[in-house]
Formats: sequence, structure tokens, C-alpha cells
Amino acid sequence: MTTLSEVRKKVRAELTTAPHRLAFHQIMLVEEGSGVFTIDSTPYESRAGSLLWIRPNQVIQFAVPSGMEARLVMFTETFPLRLRAHMGMLDDVLRPSHWQLADDELDTFRRVLALLREEFERPDEGMGEDLLKHLLAVALLYVDQMCRSHREDPVRGDGPSGENGELFLRFRRELEDSYRRTRLVEDYAAALNCTPRTLSRACRSVAGTTTKDLIDARVALEAKRLLVHTDLSVGSIARQLGFTEVTNFGKFFIRRVNMTPGAFRRGAEPQNEG
Repeated sequence: MTTLSEVRKKVRAELTTAPHRLAFHQIMLVEEGSGVFTIDSTPYESRAGSLLWIRPNQVIQFAVPSGMEARLVMFTETFPLRLRAHMGMLDDVLRPSHWQLADDELDTFRRVLALLREEFERPDEGMGEDLLKHLLAVALLYVDQMCRSHREDPVRGDGPSGENGELFLRFRRELEDSYRRTRLVEDYAAALNCTPRTLSRACRSVAGTTTKDLIDARVALEAKRLLVHTDLSVGSIARQLGFTEVTNFGKFFIRRVNMTPGAFRRGAEPQNEG
């Protein structure tokens, strides 16, 4: 746990203004000031009360204004407790990364972070890690509750639960492992030992969209990350994502992003200059 001003003292400005990836989770609550944070090529205007969740491998960049202050919580993928099945959706890269908290949400979340910070700074007397894990779980549950109350979150109702929810979570894990190799719904259904119709029902129930749409969204997200974060050619990116023909990748990208890969990369270049 730290603050934005403490990070500013330790990290070179050029590191944050250039696109980069973190290997851990970072939750940021903006307390004062304003600025723009770009997460996976989407700019977010942030001010006091803005909550951002940067997940491992997301491409981020930001120029931190000197007047901005924020509380930061950083943790690895293996640290949090797994309390309920739907908690597996919390760090899903297809879920939102930015929320503007209402006053009551902000007050509650500040109290939770204050308890977490107090325990973080307390000398460990043998149970420090367990206490931190449980307090972090409380913080993450509040985030889950808040993000599902905001309409842009694709996860419906109470989140994944029951058979559909369990299957959906298994699908999302399989998608993270396999999106570079296949975009066929039938392949994912076979890997999960179910029918394509059953998998489609789970995706519709939890995320409100088709299995194919979720697969393509994940591939398009990684394509945008590679275009912004690397100097790989469009052809190399296409091959990395399982396209045998660069023209097919171009058509796919235009369909998902409404511009060519080259135009998308050129559009990101002014941001790269910081």
C-alpha cells in the first residue's frame, strides 16, 4: 500500500508516460486533483472519487499531474482469498477498469482502505498476512458490489452463480489460456466437456452476450495491446494471435475496432510521446 506521491518519488516520469504493463494488480482511489489514465487504449478522465483497477498485463500510460493524489493498493494474482465463485470474475480483463464513486460508496471504500492501511503498517505479530488477505477480500467485495451496480458492467445480477456461473468461470479461464490458438466456440465447448449450446447459455446468462463475442473481444483486446505496447509488425501480431493470413486479421480488427491495425497504431503514437 502506498500513495501516488510516494510512487512519484521512486518512478521516473518517462516510465509512466510511455505504454507499459504491470505484473500485478493495482487499485487506485483518486483523492484530489485530476488527470487522464489510459488503460488498454481507453482514456479515463479521473478526479477525486475515481476508482481504477489496473490488472496484470493491461497496457497503461499516464502523465501524473503534480496536484493529483491517490491511494494505491498493489497485490499479486495469488495473494487474495478466493471466497466465492463469482470472485473469479473480479480480475477479468473484459470487465470495466474505471468507476466514479458516489458519495456513499466513496465514504465506505475509504473506511475499508483505512483499515487495510492500518494493518499494513502494523508490525507483524504472526497473523499479519492472514489479516491483510481478509481485509483485502473485504475491499475486493466492495469493488465487486460497486462495479456490478454500475450499468456498464457486463456481469449481470448477482454475478456468476449456479451451474451457468461455474461454467462461465471455467470458460473465462480457458479463454485466457487458449485465445491465441483458437477462436472456435466448438473448441472451447469441447475443452469444457459441454455442448456449444450449453456454453452459449452460460455466456448469455452471466455476460449477456454470445460466446463468440467474448472470444473475439479477448483477441481484439490483445491485438490492441500488442499494437500499442510493442514494435511487432502487423503480420507478426496476426501470427501470434492465430491468424494464418494477415488480411484476415485486418478484416477481424476492422470489424471489432472500426479501423485498421495501422490506423489504430498511428492513433496511439501522440500518446506515446507523453
